[in-house]
Amino acid sequence: MGTAGGERVGAILFDLLMAVMDSPAVWSGAVHDERLGLAWRDEVTARMVASGAYTPYEALVASAARELGLPARATSDLLAGWRTMSPRPDSAAIARLAVPYAFVTNCSRDLAKVAAHRSGLAPRFTLSAEEAGWYKPDVRIYRAACRRLDLSPGRVALVAGSVHDAEGGARAGLPSALVLRRPDQRTPEPPIRVVTSLEEAVDRLLDDTLQPDR
Repeated sequence: MGTAGGERVGAILFDLLMAVMDSPAVWSGAVHDERLGLAWRDEVTARMVASGAYTPYEALVASAARELGLPARATSDLLAGWRTMSPRPDSAAIARLAVPYAFVTNCSRDLAKVAAHRSGLAPRFTLSAEEAGWYKPDVRIYRAACRRLDLSPGRVALVAGSVHDAEGGARAGLPSALVLRRPDQRTPEPPIRVVTSLEEAVDRLLDDTLQPDR
């Protein structure tokens, strides 16, 4: 698995909640409305991006729910639904990788553990924003994960499920790809590679082509 500098990729980071897990279904289920669930999730994401430094995730969720006028029990329903979160069908492809992989995710330590367990996969570790002290796309969370892998950022690939995540990884120096999960996502600029599934991402990692078209 090659990098832009000709080195082989030594490990992979995956976005847990969007690339690997179908977290949007949990948000939508908590309010019984797909559009409203995504709007709630997007509002929380905007707050995380604006914050940078970690602030309690559950508090951000509750604050966004109040601003959107959601029912009082929406947050508790979301947190209860977290324990039913399902992996994406194509996430099984990750098990084909011959190099270590880990999850990096924008939530609390406890919720990250629940989602990672629900994935059915065996990452080297799961790094939550709470543990790192920073929310993605701050470059410090990606670099913290690279330090745990004992590899330079240039030797750790990122497979993200959101544009801001892929762009954050690229800024941190990781060869980054976006797996398309929402039809309303904008297309990131090179050097970020866009793939349509985790199966495609893994195939490209295995044959050294998870690099942007030149």
